[in-house]
Amino acid sequence: MGKETPHLTRVLGLFDLSFFLIAALVNLNSVPVVAAVGSGAILFWIIGFLFFFIPQGIAVLELSARYPQEGGIYNWNKTAFGDFHGFASGWCYWTNNIFYIPTLLFYIVGFMAFIGGEATAEVGRNPLLMGLISLALLWIITGVNILGFGVGKWVQTIGAFGTFLTASLILFIGVIALRTHGAANAISFSTMMPEWSDWRSMSLLSVVCLNFVGLELGSVIGDEIKNPLRNIPRAAIAAGIVTVALYVMSTFAILSTIPANEIGVIDGILQGVKRAAERVNLLWLVAPIAVLMSFNAAGNTSAWLAGSARIPFVIGLDRFLPSALGKIHPRYHTPYVALVVQGIASSFFIVVNAIGSTVHDMYLILLQSTIILQLIPYLYMFAALIRIRFYPEQFPSGPGYFQKSWLCYATGIVGFLSTFGGVVFALLPSNGVADTVNFEIKLLVGIGSFVIPALVLYRWNHRKRGVEGILPQTAEAATD
Repeated sequence: MGKETPHLTRVLGLFDLSFFLIAALVNLNSVPVVAAVGSGAILFWIIGFLFFFIPQGIAVLELSARYPQEGGIYNWNKTAFGDFHGFASGWCYWTNNIFYIPTLLFYIVGFMAFIGGEATAEVGRNPLLMGLISLALLWIITGVNILGFGVGKWVQTIGAFGTFLTASLILFIGVIALRTHGAANAISFSTMMPEWSDWRSMSLLSVVCLNFVGLELGSVIGDEIKNPLRNIPRAAIAAGIVTVALYVMSTFAILSTIPANEIGVIDGILQGVKRAAERVNLLWLVAPIAVLMSFNAAGNTSAWLAGSARIPFVIGLDRFLPSALGKIHPRYHTPYVALVVQGIASSFFIVVNAIGSTVHDMYLILLQSTIILQLIPYLYMFAALIRIRFYPEQFPSGPGYFQKSWLCYATGIVGFLSTFGGVVFALLPSNGVADTVNFEIKLLVGIGSFVIPALVLYRWNHRKRGVEGILPQTAEAATD
């Protein structure tokens, strides 16, 4: 792998990487899913921040300082637990984005439909139309990323600026509506406490975890960052602060403007903005905000598509997936085969989930599948943090970010337990699911259709490597 990765071009500086992470982390479109629970949404964000986001940040800072190479979380887990576990976590990290990217594309189409009013409203209600437009957008964004981060970074930067402007305008309208008409939902300590007896509402904790993932993406693209040892930690800290602030601001604004039981899943923020804007005679702001929300979703899509495609690229170089995935474009110096394969796989699931589902359930199936597959690599990552710090002589590396071992141990334990809870809660259908049985079947079949082939592929390629005389790397060799 060391002979191949230098062909990747280091084009991302601190500014570019910060905006890349913000574009990946901040998905304002999913705020309505959490806000629909009411004032308790604020408590969910606080719990997720304390018990998942902060541990994630500590783990990423520590492990990226020790192992800043391309592949990030895949390399960390492979170093700590060996080839199979590295492959399993890398596979889940990659394939979850095959589900997640279509959900982001559905948002873009939903916002486009919202801008046109009644003339385009049918697009947002028709799974077939949403699927076709989503496919077109997917391949446009894939093509841009094949051209490289020199071009693709502008999609993420524009998306990040769209996020800032969107959150600012939403908060501005929310504050005016709050001052002139009062809050649509009572927000107090007592109202923030959710109905713990309603077990289905607990599935929102897994959604919160999903919204807080992404800090590790800087290390996933480590060989394409200028001075990664310095820039990855700085960008992660800056993006983390911005992410938390924007989620809390947006949730507060939407709860101030629209009753929780009327918040829609896909267009909830715009729905609240429109109602609030009508109250304060700022209706003209709705269309620009919808455009900005589309930019946010496009930047989010581009960041995750580009970042997650680097995982099969690195695994392809390790020969645990077909070696073609490790090919670099001769002109643009990008992992173009991995990007194309990702596009094909996402296209398949857009088509499959557009058949026999409502738009609402189609979105939730993709979302819950994404959460489960996304969190599996994090289980490994928190365990890897503990193992690597506990056995420093077994895992030689560069200096870590934190001197206190107890901090890493505590972080690993808290992060692992929180992540495990997120996986369990993601298996629970939310209150908005119309057909629970159909939902659970599609969810389990969808996840199984990716996990089972992973085991077959690993075994086949592991045996092939042995036949070709390519010995599996040990944990120590992976750190050299």
